[in-house]
Amino acid sequence: MYEEYFQLSGAPFKLNPDPRYFFGSRSHNKAMAYLHYGLKQAEGFIVITGPIGAGKTMLIGHLLDQLNRSNIVAAQLLTSNVGPDELLGHILSAFRIVPEGEGRTGQLEAFEDYLFDQLGRGRRVLLIMDEAQNLPRETLEELRMLSNIDYDGTPLFQVFLVGQPEFREAMSAPDMEQLKQRVIASYHLENLSREETQEYILHRLAVAGWSEDPVFTADGIDAIFVETEGRPRRINTLCTRLMLYCALERRHEVNASAVETVVSEMREEQIGDAERNNQTSEETGQHMANGDAAVPIERALSKAKAPKAMKAPAADGAGNMFDRLRAKREAPQPATLEDVASAIAAASAGENFNNGAGDDAEAFDAASFPDDASQPPKGKGGWRKTVARSIDEARGELKQAHASMQRVRCSLSEADDKRDESRDTISASLSRAETLLDEIRSALR
Repeated sequence: MYEEYFQLSGAPFKLNPDPRYFFGSRSHNKAMAYLHYGLKQAEGFIVITGPIGAGKTMLIGHLLDQLNRSNIVAAQLLTSNVGPDELLGHILSAFRIVPEGEGRTGQLEAFEDYLFDQLGRGRRVLLIMDEAQNLPRETLEELRMLSNIDYDGTPLFQVFLVGQPEFREAMSAPDMEQLKQRVIASYHLENLSREETQEYILHRLAVAGWSEDPVFTADGIDAIFVETEGRPRRINTLCTRLMLYCALERRHEVNASAVETVVSEMREEQIGDAERNNQTSEETGQHMANGDAAVPIERALSKAKAPKAMKAPAADGAGNMFDRLRAKREAPQPATLEDVASAIAAASAGENFNNGAGDDAEAFDAASFPDDASQPPKGKGGWRKTVARSIDEARGELKQAHASMQRVRCSLSEADDKRDESRDTISASLSRAETLLDEIRSALR
């Protein structure tokens, strides 16, 4: 949604790793140097650790994007908590190896054949194990044994282990000494500094075609850094909400005030979700014990069908997408599936915030949805939260519908072209046939 408003070519702060957005901080560049060193050594284990959201997956994606496929065959194993008896099967699946024999013997023969075949083609085999902190010690020992496969002293199989900080603690255990001796390099990712946080934000915006709208002020960057502690994934999550907030509020500056507002909303959402989950669990258990589990659902459905008294805004003729969003939030709407889900959660938590007091509920709605659409809502649980939660789903559905329609149009166009081409071919054939018949008739006369 906000990409269109700020005329960006894509979402600069999406959570899914995209090598195009890789930012080489001091720590990430050093980690990349260790990985390339490991590739050059062509043996042993490389260990990369870092806290959740530090950019480990992005780092591995960037490495895979740089690999020379003619020299290295790489596979990434994302399955965590794999037992030693299951490991070889998962590795074969990662490299798409189908064993001819049965059992572990057949799997091991197939894996060795694959390694020797790649050696004959001048390629080495690299396995990247993600979430390594979940691997049992027996599985790590199995990995060490597999890494011993070589040919005349040339290693055929190399492993990179990527995990969270607790993996470093697991590696320091006395019974891990044999594996530690096979680790040729280890590095721990650090958070971004304040300056790197600013460069990180501006880099991702630039990749998405940013034209300095919105502007990120110095105090805004300071506030982002304090809130996220320089953790890339937290920066992405917060900046996504900031961009959405600015688009909906028609703001063109991300300053400390905007960060404070968005952070406050996000914290309220987290607290509200936790409270609703706890209350839902408690009341569900109570209703199940009393045999009346259907009562809250029926009550919620009746609430979802009840229209809210909201004043529709005056039309300004702009036709802007965000104007329509504001109009939609103030106009009475029929109950949707999302309304029903929200109503069920509300019913489980209690009778409309105040033991079923209808007047209080209407007052709450009026506070959450002010008549002046140009001002941000002041009530708890304002409209921006609803939009923020559903906007990604709506955008995805619209894109899918648009893509489906485009495919249908292309198919119809191709069908029309083929039909016209067939008609032309038939017409030409008939014309030649008629000419030939005329010639035959003339010859017979």
